[in-house]
Amino acid sequence: MNSPLPRGPIFEVLAFLEDSVPRGAALQMALDQALLEVTDIPVLRVYQWDAPCVTIGYFESVAAAIAAHPGLPVVRRWTGGGLVVHGKDAPYSLIVPQSEPFAAVRAASAYRVLHGNLAEALRRRLPDIALAAESAPKQSAACFENPVSDDLLCGGNKIGGAGQRRTRQGLLHQGSLQLQGARFEEARRFADLLAFRVQHVPLSPETLLHAKRLAESRYALPAWNADRRKE
Repeated sequence: MNSPLPRGPIFEVLAFLEDSVPRGAALQMALDQALLEVTDIPVLRVYQWDAPCVTIGYFESVAAAIAAHPGLPVVRRWTGGGLVVHGKDAPYSLIVPQSEPFAAVRAASAYRVLHGNLAEALRRRLPDIALAAESAPKQSAACFENPVSDDLLCGGNKIGGAGQRRTRQGLLHQGSLQLQGARFEEARRFADLLAFRVQHVPLSPETLLHAKRLAESRYALPAWNADRRKE
C-alpha cells in the first residue's frame, strides 16, 4: 500500500497560465518546451486543442499510432508515456525550473505527489477518485488503457495520466484528464494546492514566438516524428 501523501504546498509561488487560444499539437508541445527554457518560477498551464490529434511518448511508434488512428495528426511528445488521443480531454502541463528543489525529486515520487494534489482538486466533482496502487499489465500502446502506479482512477477506469522529462532546465510534467465536457474547471484549485501564492500570468508574445520556431524546427518535422530506437 502507498504511504500517505505529503501535505501542503510544494512551491512558494506558482504562475497560473490559462491559455484559452486553441492550438495544434506541434505548437502545444513546443510551448511547454519554450516555457521550460525561459521560466524562473513553476508554471501550471492549462490549454485547448484546435482539432482532434494524437500525441505519443518519446519512444513510442509513430507508425503504429498512424495505423490505429488514420487521418489524425500524430506528434511525438518530449516526455514519456503512451499514446493519447486528444480532442475530448483536458490537457495541462506543469513546468518546474531547475532552481526549484522539486525538480530534483525522484520521478515516481514527483508523479505521486502531483497526482495526489490533482485528485484532491477534483474530489468534489469525482468523490470516488483514487490513485492506482500498482501498474496494470500493459494491454496496448494507448495510455488510457494501461494504468500505471499513481495514475488517476475513477470507477476503476483511468481518467488521468502524464509523462515527465527532466533536463538541465528542470522538470516538464505533461498531463491529460478525461473529464466530462473536457474542461479542467478545478485547475485553479489545483494551483492553490501546489503553491502558497499563485499568480495569473499571460502567455507572452516572446514565448509564443519562440514556441512557433521550436514547432517549425522540431515538433512539426517528419524527422522528429519518425520512429526511433531507444537511446
